[in-house]
Amino acid sequence: MFRNRIRAMKPTLPASPEPQPQPAAFVLCPLPAPLAAWQEQLYAQAWAEAQAVNRPALPERDLLGVWN
Repeated sequence: MFRNRIRAMKPTLPASPEPQPQPAAFVLCPLPAPLAAWQEQLYAQAWAEAQAVNRPALPERDLLGVWN
């Protein structure tokens, strides 16, 4: 007996092409100087938070140098 009969009933569809970004989808929005500085500071803060989260946890750091 063929167990996977539902899969056999489903027609096979051709693979869809990989979507390609269009150049018209991107727009350059220049920021005024005060906003650009604010945005750079925001990105720096987000980078620092991401680096802090990325550090290994205290038990994973093996602070005492003890191998179990």
